Amino acid sequence: MKKKMVTAILTALLAISNVSGAVNAKNYEKLPQEVWVQEPNANYIPVQKDIFLVPGTNILYLHMGEEKASQTKIWSPDTIRAVDYMTGKVKWVFSFAKPGYGWPSTEEPFSYAPDGSIYAYFPSSKLLYAVNPDGKEKWSKQLAADVPFNGKLKRLSDGTLVIVAEKSTAIGKETVQLIGINPEGKSKFNKVVPGKFVAVTKDRIIVKVSSTSKAVEKVSGYDSSSKQIYQYSFPKGAYVNEYTAFTLNDGTIVFPTGTSENMQKQTLIALSSAGKESWKRSFDRNGLAFSAGSGYLFVNFASNKLSYFNRNVLVKEITLNGFTMPEGDVLPTGKTTSAGNLLIDLVSRQYVVDPVTFAILHEFKPGIKGDILDYKNNRIFVHYWGENKIYAYLLN
Repeated sequence: MKKKMVTAILTALLAISNVSGAVNAKNYEKLPQEVWVQEPNANYIPVQKDIFLVPGTNILYLHMGEEKASQTKIWSPDTIRAVDYMTGKVKWVFSFAKPGYGWPSTEEPFSYAPDGSIYAYFPSSKLLYAVNPDGKEKWSKQLAADVPFNGKLKRLSDGTLVIVAEKSTAIGKETVQLIGINPEGKSKFNKVVPGKFVAVTKDRIIVKVSSTSKAVEKVSGYDSSSKQIYQYSFPKGAYVNEYTAFTLNDGTIVFPTGTSENMQKQTLIALSSAGKESWKRSFDRNGLAFSAGSGYLFVNFASNKLSYFNRNVLVKEITLNGFTMPEGDVLPTGKTTSAGNLLIDLVSRQYVVDPVTFAILHEFKPGIKGDILDYKNNRIFVHYWGENKIYAYLLN
């Protein structure tokens, strides 16, 4: 269902692109010579995209596998590789392979704390690891056998680690298992709540309430002790698209909604951590809103305009031309870089943008085949899935 909905949205994208008026932007058809490259010790082992620059340091974490041999087989357990982000020099490597735990690996992203602590969850083996900033194990534990294999690791702003797993997917009877663990590895809660998991914000776990009736849709917000803080009811008759809901840095969650009475409009409803409406804004139905750090972006497919809002105030609107969004189930994204800029990925074009003025600093055209993961000190870090490598480039 989700894939069909996302594909339908993207096939509606006719032609967006080159930003008009971005006179001062530096445009890249191809990148300069790389400064460094990091790769696993075997070319078939994937490198994941969840890199992390530790604040206040020169350390960059890379999540990648590593080929290791046992007496009978070749294995590829995950590692964290800490490198100097300017030179690529390896500082330390931590392997999650451990006697009694086996050789765990996952495509799921790890969770990183501002102090450089790393938290890794391996759903297939139900293993949870904590690693210190010096590359030494802090603690590890294996969760109970009754935890579903689809669990994902999330981290709240107070440091609470939450494993969120779908317990039941029966229509109208969905349930979610929430397992909370503090940063020292002590259990905080383990409970099953009714509904369908939507997202984790800065300080809330958001669940859409299960219902066989579409008259009124609701969401619940739970805190870091799994206490239900609120239950919000959307306007009667509103259709809520939880698949394209998004979160902002301040803990706000934004839901695109619509009604059968007005198919030409969609309304974004923003909920605070208390479950109160922070703001509403209506847009043309033929468009998509998505997160951009503390603000959000809206692409209008009919007018080919990209609008940037900060705290729901329009900062700037620019026209896009000559750019085709590829079909598929990948949506545009925006996030805050380690340097505080915005990194916008429109799938076949990527931008580094000033978060205050929305001035475009760097534009990366379709010839750049990799995914730009972060930007700092005029450096970008690019993931090439086909090559299983991460490159660092110093921009002109």
